[in-house]
Amino acid sequence: MSTTPIQSSSDQSENRSLGGIFVHVLALFTSFVGPAIMYAISDHEFTRENARNAINWHITVIILAVTAFVTGFLGADEVTINGEPTELLAVPSPLDTVFTFIGIPLLLAVVVAVFATFGFAVVATQKAASGSAWSYPGSISLIEWFR
Repeated sequence: MSTTPIQSSSDQSENRSLGGIFVHVLALFTSFVGPAIMYAISDHEFTRENARNAINWHITVIILAVTAFVTGFLGADEVTINGEPTELLAVPSPLDTVFTFIGIPLLLAVVVAVFATFGFAVVATQKAASGSAWSYPGSISLIEWFR
């Protein structure tokens, strides 16, 4: 959990913006799309930094979810359609067991990440209102690569 360097009260109030404060709430409803638009159109560094943090978190959660569902899908050896078991994929038996044991914790991590998103948005919004940009813990810094 890192924040930007501590500034005096007057510096913090001058540097913050409404876009930087509300980008985290916007991200709850639009995932990374709303913050990405704010990042693209804003020229205010505080708004861009908060948008970047929100984008990084939401893309991290999406990557985790895709990985979990693909792994879980590969671990599922059969499904029931119209009361008859049907083999889903022709993955060898030991390999589908490995995928299952990896997929279940990943799916649980997705559930935790989705619930954490709401708490993180509250904390990030509060930190932005007080004048600092809060990095979501555990997020991959993807947007920094494209600066």
